[in-house]
Amino acid sequence: MALAAGAILGTWFWDVVRDRVTVDTALAHAFGLDPAEAGRELPLSALLASVHPDDLAGLQTAIAAALARGSGYEHQYRVRNAEGEYRWIEAFGRVDVDGAGTATGFHGVLIDIEERRRIEAERDEAQTLLRSFVEAAPGVVYAKDRGGRIVIGNHGTTELIGRPPEAYIGRTDAELLADAAQAAEIMATDERIMSSGQSEQLEELVSFPDGRRAWWLSTKAPLRAADGTVVGLVGTSLDITDRKAVEARHREIEERYRLAARATNDAIWDWRIIDGQVIWNEALATLFGHTVTVSDAQWWLDHIHSDDRARIDTNIHAIIEGDGTAWTDEYRFRRADGSYASVLDRGTVLRGDGGEPLRMIGAMLDLSASKAAAAALAESEERLRLATEAGDMGFWDVDLVNDVLIWPARMKAMFGISPDAPISMQDFYDGLHPDDHDATVAAFRAAADPAQRALYDIEYRTVGKEDGVVRWVAAKGRGLFDGGRCTRVLGVAIDVTARRAADARLQELNERLETRVREEVAERTRVEDALRQSQKMEAVGQLTGGIAHDFNNMLATIIGPLDLLSKRIGEDDVRARRYIDTAIDGATRAAQLVRRLLAFARQQPLQPEAVDANRLIVDMSDLLERSLVAGIRMDTRLADDLWLAHVDANQLENVILNLVVNARDAMPGGGRLTIETGNCRLEDTLDVDLQDVPGGEYVLITVRDTGTGMTPAVMAKAFDPFYTTKPVGQGTGLGLSQVYGFVKQSSGHLKLWSAPDEGTVFKVYLPRWIDRAG
Repeated sequence: MALAAGAILGTWFWDVVRDRVTVDTALAHAFGLDPAEAGRELPLSALLASVHPDDLAGLQTAIAAALARGSGYEHQYRVRNAEGEYRWIEAFGRVDVDGAGTATGFHGVLIDIEERRRIEAERDEAQTLLRSFVEAAPGVVYAKDRGGRIVIGNHGTTELIGRPPEAYIGRTDAELLADAAQAAEIMATDERIMSSGQSEQLEELVSFPDGRRAWWLSTKAPLRAADGTVVGLVGTSLDITDRKAVEARHREIEERYRLAARATNDAIWDWRIIDGQVIWNEALATLFGHTVTVSDAQWWLDHIHSDDRARIDTNIHAIIEGDGTAWTDEYRFRRADGSYASVLDRGTVLRGDGGEPLRMIGAMLDLSASKAAAAALAESEERLRLATEAGDMGFWDVDLVNDVLIWPARMKAMFGISPDAPISMQDFYDGLHPDDHDATVAAFRAAADPAQRALYDIEYRTVGKEDGVVRWVAAKGRGLFDGGRCTRVLGVAIDVTARRAADARLQELNERLETRVREEVAERTRVEDALRQSQKMEAVGQLTGGIAHDFNNMLATIIGPLDLLSKRIGEDDVRARRYIDTAIDGATRAAQLVRRLLAFARQQPLQPEAVDANRLIVDMSDLLERSLVAGIRMDTRLADDLWLAHVDANQLENVILNLVVNARDAMPGGGRLTIETGNCRLEDTLDVDLQDVPGGEYVLITVRDTGTGMTPAVMAKAFDPFYTTKPVGQGTGLGLSQVYGFVKQSSGHLKLWSAPDEGTVFKVYLPRWIDRAG
């Protein structure tokens, strides 16, 4: 087929390995070579020299690709012949390869395609010209082949179809339209036109896949070949969708007017201004009792109340004789029974091309009932206004159908809005305090919900739109419903800011009173507990002191004779001396027990003096360290410039040792023991545990451990004599009792804090030494 497309110019063979080309005479002429070169071996460059410069690079690329592939070769380019003219040729060849796949030879033929290229160029130019014409043509221009496929379409076609050319070229209406029935009807019409050879103009309804529907006004004609054969169809289409919609609206309006004139309660009139004739509908009789259907304009004017007639006549003629189109007025119209009805009359002037009035069509509405209702409503609203003002309330009305909010001045004031300022529902929403907004809106929606029909009863805060003042408002209201729809919500509201402030002050006073009562009760309970504890300890102390004195007297009668007996028994009576020593030792321990009891009872003899507690603790440090067990670390934090304490030094040592031993026993698994000193001035303290301590200056010794701690029940009995939590035989229960008695006898104070697993803290307040002599 390729060879048949043009004349054969010649053949060639190229020895690729040696770069030698052999050509025949025709090919030598085509390349402008000396005919004598035919049959000789030439380098490839000798032929390439005749190739058009614009085509040389492409030819070399094509040759290299053929050699690389080792397959067929086909390429078009221009060469300069013996006459010096460039002509288009097409080369066809094949590459020979050896066993290794290397190109060894390249042979082929040349075809003259100059005439074919000229024809193709002319065809392309004609098609370009045709396409330019089609694209430039206004509206929608397209052509279809005999099978109904679109072969060309202009920009208007692309816009109408709503898809790019590549999406519709070569496709039929059945493939492009969404409605198969519409596509079939259009294709049947096209076939009829092509078969009959007659052009047609028609309206076509088309639906596209994207949902668009359009009406086309199409003009179609058969497309003929040069011999007159019908090969397709050409057409132009105009989108008349808007025009069809206008026509449909006109028909709808005319039908509505016809039905409205028959069904409305308005008296419809049609005044032909040229001859003065007025045509009335049946409502003239229904509303006003007049049975006429046709009258003149004067009849209508004569039935207008005499006080209104001149005004109406002037106003309506001003519209007609001017350039106006619409007229509206209210007046009184006489009924057939002689009474007058209040009417609202509206009319529209229809003019000719020159602006002259031709007709005036209007409707007369009887306002008598609505006027009476409005008067009654006004009277009712006035009564409501007076009632709400007397009650310092504002009423509100939300028309949900027309989205209208009615607020009188008092209601606007609750939202910080001026009396004359326009308002809308947005002012209500925007004026709600952010913390109350959602609840208030939810309550309003519940009242307007046909499924709930809830009572709108809520108190909320507003933030003044103009003044920024926060106010409290109490509102109540109900929704009005028409079937399953809420038409309005209305109610009353009152500014309760002052009441809420009074409530808040009353609540604050109540809370303060309740707090005072709780504090008084707690204080009284604490004092009573302290008094009971003091009385108990005093009673136990007196009892203990009495027993200790009696017991001490009895011990004196025992120890004295034992001492005398010990002196008289010889050293050689070992057994008797052992018995006496054992008795003396027991009596001595009993005497120590008596001293402890007397210390608790605050009846032991004391020798208070100025004591440096820091020095005393440092001097006792070795003793204290030895009294501890492994795993317990003792820290001392001694205050600088510590005051001197007025206390018995020997008994203070016993107190500190007792507290350290008590801490040791509370830390069987090890822990930390801390002894601190400090100056303390007690005056009006807020510490409840120190409120029963008289004001003054004290030396404070604190012993703190990280032991097991005490429960509240154990703490309540900690200072009771003979009370111990140790196993039987491991404690007398007099250690803390002795500490308590000594501190109290020294005019000091002892405070205990403890909690299970959080350790224990003892604070010993000792009076400061005051040197009266100085």
